[in-house]
Amino acid sequence: MLLRTNSMVKALALCTAVLFLTLPIQAAEKVVSALTISDAIFKLMPPGRSMTAGYMMMTNNSGATQVLTSLRSDSADRVELHQHTHVNGMMKMRKVDQLSIANGESVELTPGGYHLMLFGVKDGLGIDDTMDIELQLESGKSVIVKAKASSF
Repeated sequence: MLLRTNSMVKALALCTAVLFLTLPIQAAEKVVSALTISDAIFKLMPPGRSMTAGYMMMTNNSGATQVLTSLRSDSADRVELHQHTHVNGMMKMRKVDQLSIANGESVELTPGGYHLMLFGVKDGLGIDDTMDIELQLESGKSVIVKAKASSF
């Protein structure tokens, strides 16, 4: 009986040691896997319109540069990253194919700078609604953002 109890204690100790050794690895993988997103909103559309803009703060603390390559949402036909620039005294907006965010850096999507353009947005979204937007990264990973509706 003593031998059997001793073996069980050793087995339990071994399992506990393996569990504690793997916890830091799992936590590190979770941190590395994605950008941190905050303050994600999309503007509600005026009546008769199906295009709007979205904004957020993206922070990269993953340990490596993250490159945003595409976006999608079930609530819109198409989602694109755009940037406003001043050219010869005029404001111009252009589509951006990708956006690199270095480790330890943040990029804020704002009016007049980088921002999301949402085309073919589904009808019926109101002030209390949210929209899931998927940010797809060059690494093959993605981040799902829950953007809140905001009035103009």
